[in-house]
Amino acid sequence: MPKENIAGPTVTWDEIKDEKVKSNDGNQVGKIKEISKYHLRIQKGSVKKKSFWIPKNLADTYDGKYLWLITDEDDIHQKYLYGEEPSGDKSTKNIEGIGVVDKRMAGIPSRPSGNSRYKNIREPD
Repeated sequence: MPKENIAGPTVTWDEIKDEKVKSNDGNQVGKIKEISKYHLRIQKGSVKKKSFWIPKNLADTYDGKYLWLITDEDDIHQKYLYGEEPSGDKSTKNIEGIGVVDKRMAGIPSRPSGNSRYKNIREPD
């Protein structure tokens, strides 16, 4: 059977709102507070709140508890700390989906960064 015909569990982006996010080095980044066409707004902290606008194409897998990213915490703090959503461009193209897994090993991305994309999280109909 061709790979494109194999389907795993699916979840929409809206279903992971308010879920926790971890970087690929196992550090908790925050919670998903807003979902736009190209970005996820991740908020960290309860008193001194920080907002990160992370491109959807950095999403790796969702394990039912955490959305895992394909980048580390330092990279997130250096590149994605914004007050408001950045404009969408080629580097923040809309991603069709990410994988859903039962278990996740901290610090090990399930796929190398690159152009291949999961199709298990989708835009709502």
